[in-house]
Amino acid sequence: MDRKKLTDWFVGNKETVTLQAAALITSEACKALAERGRFTLVLAGGATPIPLYELLARGIPPGLMSELGLQVPAQARRSPSDPELITLPWRHTLLFQGDERHLPSSHPDSNYAMVREHLIRHVCIPPQNVFRMPVESDDPVTDAARYETSLRALFRMPEHTLPKRFPAFDLIILGLGDDGHTASLFPGNPDLLHETERWILAADAPPYAKPPVPRLTMSLPVINHAETVLFFVPGSRHELARSIRDGKHPELPAAMVKPLKRAPLWFVAG
Repeated sequence: MDRKKLTDWFVGNKETVTLQAAALITSEACKALAERGRFTLVLAGGATPIPLYELLARGIPPGLMSELGLQVPAQARRSPSDPELITLPWRHTLLFQGDERHLPSSHPDSNYAMVREHLIRHVCIPPQNVFRMPVESDDPVTDAARYETSLRALFRMPEHTLPKRFPAFDLIILGLGDDGHTASLFPGNPDLLHETERWILAADAPPYAKPPVPRLTMSLPVINHAETVLFFVPGSRHELARSIRDGKHPELPAAMVKPLKRAPLWFVAG
């Protein structure tokens, strides 16, 4: 991929921007597979990324990658349903959740239920490659600790020896709320926004959240250690997204996403 040709700001109609985001994700997946033998992808929740997930499940035309200045890698996988399309290397992809509502996975507001319906059940990904946030207990704090423990084991970073080190996910997809929240990091919660050690946090959602139930969320240090962070935002939040990108609202959680490797990529669709 030629990063010199890659901007950090994509805006347009929903179809075009969704295609652009899918092409970027596919390129990053092939790059990670070539360099590290696997692709670690963190998924956003909510309804906004549904078209993106459906497109990732179907595959994208290789010509689109060339239009964006992205090389079509030799490792690119062809879609089983349409050999003309390129898809992610699903057997070598690990999926994670950036946040989750503390609801049963069968609940219509469950982020995992959305991901399963629109992505997972349509691709050939091994079940052991899907790392769902646990919501089985009555205590979100307990479930947050369980998820963090499973991630520390996967990334071989035990807490007792590496308390302040963080994993480097290949790509994290984030959304943006009307209040400037991202993942389940809401404004006005300094304990969450200034966390420096924990990977996964339990969060009380504000009364206006939909739904207003406790959440699990990745912490800012985990997000900021990712190789690539991609915001996928609806067109209705275009002005908010631009103002955050331009540094006008540093107090908002989304503005605190400052990856160590490179600036976040913004895809504003619709």
